[in-house]
Amino acid sequence: MPLNGPITDRRPRLTRRPTIRAKKRLTRKNTLIADPSRYIHYLGPTTSGSSHDYHLLKNEFDVNLGLLDLFELLADLGYLGLVTDYDLPAASLPHRKPRRSKKYPAAALTDAQRAANFAHARRRVKVEHAISGAKRLGCVAQTYRNKSTSFNDRIMGIACGIWNWHLTQKSTNPI
Repeated sequence: MPLNGPITDRRPRLTRRPTIRAKKRLTRKNTLIADPSRYIHYLGPTTSGSSHDYHLLKNEFDVNLGLLDLFELLADLGYLGLVTDYDLPAASLPHRKPRRSKKYPAAALTDAQRAANFAHARRRVKVEHAISGAKRLGCVAQTYRNKSTSFNDRIMGIACGIWNWHLTQKSTNPI
């Protein structure tokens, strides 16, 4: 190779365009009701695929029965119609950021709304801890490859039961 010649790239060239395939995820969703002590009181049926949280809740709890009045609900923004359909207080949901428009180009939450969202998140984090506690069972947190839907419901129920048992053992036998 001459010293004055062009420097060539020694890496092999790709003959075909690389394809990137997304892995299929067999997702599972459940409706879960937990209290501030992270105890799981209700576990809804397991559904697969991408379905909205509020749609699952409407299928499980009828609006006219008033079952959700038994709990103080703290939901996230996935349940936007909850306040109007179930006649719940507006404090059940956090405040949404307003949309940007020509009239309001710098749309943002006010300081009071931001503080209310912060307080809401501090109370709601206990529910997220209950969900993560149920997912301590490895087969619940990983990709589900089994084809039996009844086994899927059973394994989620077992995971929630183990989590509730863990909480009761922790409260009766403090270390």
